[in-house]
Formats: sequence, structure tokens, C-alpha cells
Amino acid sequence: MKNPDNRPDADALLREVEREDHRRGKLKVFLGYSPGVGKTYSMLSDARVLKQRGVDVVVGLVETHGRKETEDLLRGLEVIPRRYVEYRGIVLKELDTDAVVRRRPQVVLVDELAHTNAEGSRHEKRCQDIEEILGFGIDVYTAMNIQHVESINDIVAKITGVRMQETIPDTFLVKADEVQVIDIPWEELIQRLKEGKVYIPERAKQAMENFFQRGNLSALREMLLNFVARKMDAELLNYMRAKAITGTWPISERVVVCIAASPYGKQLVRKAYSIAQQMHAEWYAVYVSTPSLREISDRERAFLTDSLNLAEQLGAKLINLTGTDIAQEILRFARENNITQVVIGKPLRSMLWGYIKGSPVSRLLHAQSEFEIHLVTPISDKAVPDVKAKRGPLPFVVNHYLFSLLMVAAITAFDFGLYEYVPATSLVYVYMLATIAAALLFGTGPSIFASITGLLAYDYFFTHPRYSFSMEFSHDIVNVSMFLIVAVVLGQLVRIVHRQNLTLQYRLKRTTLMEEMSKEFLQLSPVDELLTGFYQCSPESRHISVFLRTTVLSEISELTIKYIRKVLDQAPVVVFLGSDKKLQVWARSSADIEISPNEIAVATWALTHGEPAGSGTGTLSSTRYFFMPMKARNESIGVVGIQYDYRNLLPEQRRFIGAILNLTSMAAYRWLSLEITNPA
Repeated sequence: MKNPDNRPDADALLREVEREDHRRGKLKVFLGYSPGVGKTYSMLSDARVLKQRGVDVVVGLVETHGRKETEDLLRGLEVIPRRYVEYRGIVLKELDTDAVVRRRPQVVLVDELAHTNAEGSRHEKRCQDIEEILGFGIDVYTAMNIQHVESINDIVAKITGVRMQETIPDTFLVKADEVQVIDIPWEELIQRLKEGKVYIPERAKQAMENFFQRGNLSALREMLLNFVARKMDAELLNYMRAKAITGTWPISERVVVCIAASPYGKQLVRKAYSIAQQMHAEWYAVYVSTPSLREISDRERAFLTDSLNLAEQLGAKLINLTGTDIAQEILRFARENNITQVVIGKPLRSMLWGYIKGSPVSRLLHAQSEFEIHLVTPISDKAVPDVKAKRGPLPFVVNHYLFSLLMVAAITAFDFGLYEYVPATSLVYVYMLATIAAALLFGTGPSIFASITGLLAYDYFFTHPRYSFSMEFSHDIVNVSMFLIVAVVLGQLVRIVHRQNLTLQYRLKRTTLMEEMSKEFLQLSPVDELLTGFYQCSPESRHISVFLRTTVLSEISELTIKYIRKVLDQAPVVVFLGSDKKLQVWARSSADIEISPNEIAVATWALTHGEPAGSGTGTLSSTRYFFMPMKARNESIGVVGIQYDYRNLLPEQRRFIGAILNLTSMAAYRWLSLEITNPA
């Protein structure tokens, strides 16, 4: 039955079209819950059936682990030799992706999906090798166990006591065209283990005493079935939306996870992903940029970016809020976007302390809202050494306090001049100027210090009896008490307004940045019309056009470097695709920057595949630079390389750099295409 408007969901329809795209290979995953359940055996059995049907099947990489039954199934199948990699004096055998692509079979078998490649490989993970193979239209059969799924890493560690170091993003499995569950009862698995069909006898005995326990296997088996059930349900719902079929729909849930610069951020992300999957919910990863965020340490920044990278990898929509009140910004976002579930981390300090301090978590818990809150207790992880839950004390800058004291002294001298003409009770409020100035210039501590020293100065010099800290009249006591309260409150309000002003300036700066760059690029637009005329003239005129083209592209490159450095103060280079289809460096942020042939090769990969590569990306990450492609009209025309770790970029910085590259691409595409359409 169709919906009333007879309109399918556009996003769901697009996913169905992508699934049916014959230019991309199909991915089939043989998924089990433990070693020894028969994943590789089933994969090889299916391959032999395909070969009997006349399908061109090859073995890219299969691990038999010495199991005779598995080795027997390999006979008669073409095996592509592995690639040898030397690492720390040891020769490792890895999948030869290039050999698979050159062979171009219909189906290739690639075992151990979650494997991490040896250092120096093109890709960090084997699943990235498989992505590349799929891009060439080759179908891939692969195998893995459920405990290597990223989102359940914490749960597996808690149940089994073993943290899996090799994981794959959930999104990789979600995009799989087919997932075949390889499931056998745990009793049968234990029997296979005893018979030596999984490990050699000595290792099998040790495994049964540790990992292969009934509780562990039952829990992993349940995780496997739940995961596959959720995937099948999601595919069914997507199909119904794409075909505009009405029926029973899940409640529209929306989940948001609140991320901060904490080592426990990844645990919150995994929990939020799990909740979102169970509820078939759209989910967001939210962090609030405050003026102080730019002052966090490198280690805290790494925690924040790692958490956000994982959230993006798991399919979350990254949201960057800007403000001085973290709790208020999250509440506003939740109300505006109809959020039903909020995932936050439980404070490591007592809730009473958080309530007194007004922590964001405490304020969210006590705020009036319609969403449910999931308070997640951080799980200690030995992989994060020396984690300190407490922040260090606020910095004590002596000069700030000395300057505040000088302001109080100046106001005291000014009050001496007014003493003969103004009632003494009014002089106390002049000291508020020092409190306000200290709050604007230096913050909370100097502001309170100015309030107290101003009060003491007024008491000593202007209340009766003068030149003592005693007070003769009761109204003086009330006066100075009210002054202290008003001064402290006013100082804090001024500080808050000042921080809000800094936040607005920060947002305005980013907006202005894009406007300025757009204007500078637009000023270049009329010149390319002149080139068309030059190309139609004499050969001498064409030399002038080549000169103009080179000049303008160089100017575009310099503008790109200029604005990237305003977002990220690092060393970028701009590389465009030349007429010989090779990359050429057009501009450097510094004359002494050199790009090695190896780095050019990484840039070429980023250009060819249209994806970031290099430092911190998981693809050819051993280089100093990461490279981001520039695309125009679905065509890569160049790359920008930045000497920085890609993982340390905040999503906001990635978006701004991406916007800069989009502007660069639009401005440069016309000039690059002119040489193609009108060669000299």
C-alpha cells in the first residue's frame, strides 16, 4: 500500500539505488561469534559452488590456521600470492590489493576482515583494502567475528575481560549487501575445540580456561543475533520508505550524545550508537565550543577529536554548538530538534559537588525537559594511563592582582578628592569600577580581589572612625555589606557578558572569513573570458594566455593557503593536476617546504579516490602531510596538503577547510579546463 502522496522517501530511495549500483562490487560478510564456528569453511564452500557455476572466483587471502578441512577446500581454487612486508625484522604476509585489481575476478575471498595491516601499507585496515577493491566492481566475500565491531567494544571487554584491539566501524557492516550468520551451538563449539579442530591441543586447553567459557560464548552469540536482527530490520524499513509502503513504523526517536574533552568520550559514543540502533533512531554527537575550548591541552584535544571521529565513523551527525553555558546550549538544541534521548557521562565527583558548582551534567539532570537522560558510568581503561579527573587550579597571574590593586588605589585617591563634596556613603560605589574592569580584563579571581580590597579601603579611609577597620554607625555596616554582594555579582555578570561577546566574535570571524574569500575569488571571474579570445588568436597570443592562466592559478593557490592558515595555523601546500595528468605543486606556505616523491604518491591516491589520505587518516598515514582532494563537477582537480595529523582536526575545522577547498575548486576549475579544451 502506498502513502497518500505516493512519494517515496528520497534518502531511502538513494540508498536503494546505491545498493543496486552495478558499478560497485557487492560485499558479503560471513559473521560468527567466536573462532571455530566455521566462517572461513562456509566462505570457501560457497566459493566452490560459485566456481562450479562458472563464476570467476579467486582467493585473495584466507587463513586456514592449520585446519585440515579448511585446507582441503582451498584445493582447486586460484590463490593470488600475498604481498610481503618487512616490519621490525619480521616478514609479514598481507593482502596484495593491487594484484587483485589487476586480476579483476568476479569474486575475491578476503579473510580476517578486522585485521590491521602492517606499518607501511597503503591502508591502515584491511576493510579499507576491501573498500578499494569494491570500487573496481569486484565482489568480495569476507569473514569476521562479532566482537570486532567497534560499537560493542566496551561491552565485550566487560564480559570477556579481553579488549579487542582490532575493530571495524559498524557502518562498514551496515553497508554490506549480505551478512550470513555462521552459528553453531556453544556445546558443539566446545566439542570442536576439544577435538583440536580449532586450535592445537595445548592452546585449546588454555582457550577453554579463559575466553571459551559458557557465559562468554552465550553473550557473544546473543550479540551476534541482535546485531543481525537490527540490520535486517533497518534494511526492511529502508526498503519500505524507498517504495513508499506504509505499515507499522517505529516511534520516531532521536538520540544525542554530549561529548567533551574526556578520555571516556568513546564509551559515551558507543553507548549512544547502541541506543540509537535499538530504537532505529537518528542520532547526533554534540559538543559545545566555548571560548575556553581553544585553550585546552593537546591531550584533551586528542580525546575530543578521537571521540568525534568515532561518532562520525559510526554514522552520527556531528553538531558544533557555540556558547558560554554548555547545559543551556544542549537544552536549546534538544528542544529545537525534538530530542528524546540524551546520553551523558556520570561525573567522577559527587553529584552534590556538581550541583553546588553548577556543572552541565547536574544542570541537565535538574532541568525541566521532556527527554530521557542516560547517565553512563565511565569504565576505567588501562589503555589510558594517568588520567586525571580533576582539572588543575586556575592560573594565578601576579600581575593581574597587582593591576587590580593599583586600580583600587587610584579610586581611593579619587575618593579623597570627592570626600569634601560627596557624602561618604556614596563613595563606596565608585570602587565598582575596579571590580568591573578586573572582571573584563582578568576574570573571576582578580574581580573578587578588587571587590574585597575596595571594601577594605573604603572602610579604612572613609567610615567613622577613620583610619581603622571598625565602624561606628550601623548604616555603614549595611552599606558595605550590600556593596560587597552587588560588586561580586556585578563582576560575574560582566565576566559572563564578556565571554559571550568573545563567542560572538569567534562566530563572526568564521562567517567573515568565508565572505572575504568568496569576494576575492569573485574578483577573478571575468578574466577567464579573456582567455577564450586569446586561444582563438595567434600562437603568440596563446603564450600570453598561458602566462595569465599560470598567474591566476598561482593567485588562487596563495589565497587558499592564506585562508587555510586562518583556520589552522599549519603549513599547507596546493597541488593541481597538470596537462600531463600529473600533480604539480602550485604554492607553498613557506619557500623551504619540500614535498617528497612519496608524499606526491599519497597526494595522487587522494586525488584518484577522492578521499583524504596521509597523516592521521588510516590511508598511507606514515607521511608528514594529510591531503584533501578538491572536486569540481564530480571531478578531482587537485589536492591540498597540510603538515598536520588529520585526526586532531575538530569537525568544525574540517568543515571550514572543506568549504575553502570548494571555493578553490570552483575558481580553479575553469582555468584548468581551458588548457584541456583549448590546448596551446
